[in-house]
Formats: sequence, structure tokens, C-alpha cells
Amino acid sequence: MTGTKENKKNEEPKTKAKPKAERVVVVEADVKTESKTDAKHKVSLVDEPEVGSSGSSSTTTKSIVSHESVEGEEEGREHSQQIGNSPLAAIHVDRVEYLSAHRELTLERQHQQVLNNILHRRLAEYYKKRKCEHVLKPLEGAMDMEEKYQQKLLSYQELKEKAEREIADIKKKVTEVEETYGGRLEHAEKKFDELQHLERSTGSGLIYSRKGKPIANKTVERFLTLQRRKSEQSSALCLRYIRARNAVAELEAIVKNLETLGPGLYVYQYEQLNIDNQNYNTKIEEREDELIKNRTKCTEHNQILAHIREKMHHTDEVIDFAECDLGDAEMEFYRAREDLGMIKSRRNKLRWSLEEERLKAGLLTRKDLLRDFQASLDEVVHLGQRKKQLEAQVLKASKELRHARKHVLAQSNLHRHM
Repeated sequence: MTGTKENKKNEEPKTKAKPKAERVVVVEADVKTESKTDAKHKVSLVDEPEVGSSGSSSTTTKSIVSHESVEGEEEGREHSQQIGNSPLAAIHVDRVEYLSAHRELTLERQHQQVLNNILHRRLAEYYKKRKCEHVLKPLEGAMDMEEKYQQKLLSYQELKEKAEREIADIKKKVTEVEETYGGRLEHAEKKFDELQHLERSTGSGLIYSRKGKPIANKTVERFLTLQRRKSEQSSALCLRYIRARNAVAELEAIVKNLETLGPGLYVYQYEQLNIDNQNYNTKIEEREDELIKNRTKCTEHNQILAHIREKMHHTDEVIDFAECDLGDAEMEFYRAREDLGMIKSRRNKLRWSLEEERLKAGLLTRKDLLRDFQASLDEVVHLGQRKKQLEAQVLKASKELRHARKHVLAQSNLHRHM
């Protein structure tokens, strides 16, 4: 921005100073040294620090001024070479005008540079307040953007030229059509005027067949004006007919275009597809209702499954605790089994030792057995006595039975003998 502004501002005073330079008739041979001193003076003025100037603007202005000084030196050299060929007596330079122009330009450049720096500072403060500091940073890919911009400009220029060419062709065609139309219109009017002139010349000397009087010129003119009016009306009607025909053709083309939606596509197919679409939409609505019902069922089942999952988690926790308790119980069971085996082995040992001692001691160790044994002995004695009594009773009964039998036999024998 600074470079372009300063170039423009420096170019303006140069253009202003040109007419002063044109007034000079002859230039001295010392212009080369003066241009060098002026360029050095410019560089020294630019190198001085200014209040409120930024680093970027100062560097750009230095580069611009140095470039201008180099250009001034080259121009001075070329001019001095041209002047070297002229005679020294004819050389005359007005230094006052050049020095005044140089002072004015340097002062104006300094003033513009100060304004530029102030504006740059204000812009920087504004962007900092707006938190747009990225604007002050150099753009990434600026060269690519510039190339793209140049390409866009070239394409825009090509399109503009193409549009201008098309407009020129259209204007050319329109002018050709207008020329042909004008020529044909003039030819038709000329022929019509000739026809009317012929009719006027032929109708002026005619006579009515019934009356035998000549036809007046007014009637001929009236018929001719009527003919012209009718011809104009017929041409207007023809034009109207042509416009109507073109409109009908356009409407037919539009209707045909409306009927044919595309290659192989027609309106009746679209209507059929629309009907099918409505049917499918109704089916889709029914399916959506079914889907809504299924979604409600799914939500219910999901809730049930969630409840079942919660129960499963609870039962899993209970099972985990029960498994832990079962593990502890199994450990205790195995420990108790081991203790039981040891206790059983000790019991068996004690039982075997007791049996041995019991066998050794006999019935002395068992008082109840001794009592039973004594009771059984007493009972055996009592039963022996009872046996003897019973045997005596049996013998007595057998004796009585024998005696009774003998008595019965004796009586039976007596009865037989009797």
C-alpha cells in the first residue's frame, strides 16, 4: 500500500515538473553531477528518522527513493551523453527552477510520508481494537492468490471479449435484418405507389356504365385512400396473424415441452407415477403405523429386559456372595472332613482297645450283663422247677387217662357179653 501510494504521489509532482523542464532550451554538461548530488540529497532526507513512522513504510520509501535516484542517475547519464555531442557554448541551464522543483517535491513527499505513517498507525490501532491482528500479518500463499486473481482477470477479460464479440455479431445481424426489412419495405411501398398511380391514371378517364357520366377525381382518390387503408389493415392483420401463428407455435412447443419432461418421459407417465407415489405413500403411512406399534412394543420389551437385567445383576451379585459363602463352607467342610477322619481313626483305635480290654475283663466290666446273667440263671432254675411240676402233672394225667381207658374198655366188654 505504501509503495503504490508513494509512487502515485511521486509521479504527480514529476508530471508537474515536466513543463518546467520543457521550458529549458539548453542543458549544461554538469547535469550529471547535479543529478548525483540531488539523488544523494534525496537519500539523506529519506534516511532521517521521522516521528510516528513505521518500519515497513520507511524501508519501502527508502527503496523507492533509491530506485528513483538510480533512475535519475541513468537519465542524467543518457542526457549528458546526448548533450556531450552538442557544442559547449550553446549550453545553458536554469538551476533555480530545478532546485525549487526539487525542494517542493521533497517537502510534498515528506508530508505525504508522514500522513501515510499516521494512517498506518491508525489502521493498526483499529485492527488491534477489533482483534483483527491477522490483517497486519503477511498472507500465506499470497503469490498463489495473486496468480489465481490474475487467472480470474484473464478469464473475465476473455468472457468480456467473447460477450462483446457476440453483441457485435448480434448488432450486425440486426442491422442486416433492418436493412433487408427497409429495402423490402421501400420496394413494396414503391410498387404500391406505382400501382396506385396506374390506377389513378386509368380511373381518371373512366365513365359510369349506367349513368354515362365520367368518374370524378374525388371518388378515385376516395377509392385509392380506401384501398390504402384496406391494404394497411390487411398488412396489420397479416402481421397479427403471423404473431398469433408464432405465439401458437411457441405455445404448442411449450405444451409439447410440458408434455415431454425429458427424453422418453411424458406427462401421463408422471401422473401414473404420481398415483403410484400416493399409493406407496399410503402404504408407507400404514407401515409407519405398524412401525410405531412395533416401536412401542420394543420399548415395552426393552423396559422388561432392563428390569430382567437388573434382576439378573442382583441375582448375579447374590450368586457371587453365595459362591463366596459356598467356597468358605467347602473349605470348612474339607477341614471338618479331615478332622472327622482323624477323629474316626482315633475312635476306632479306642474301640479296638476297649474290645480287647472287654475281652480280657469278660463280664466284670458289665454289671448290667451280670445282672441279666443272674436273672437268666434264676429264671432257668425257676423254669426247671416248673418243668418238673409240669412233667409230674403230665404223668399224673396220663395215669388217670390210662385208668379211665381201662375202665371204659371194661364197661364196653361187659355190655358186649350181656
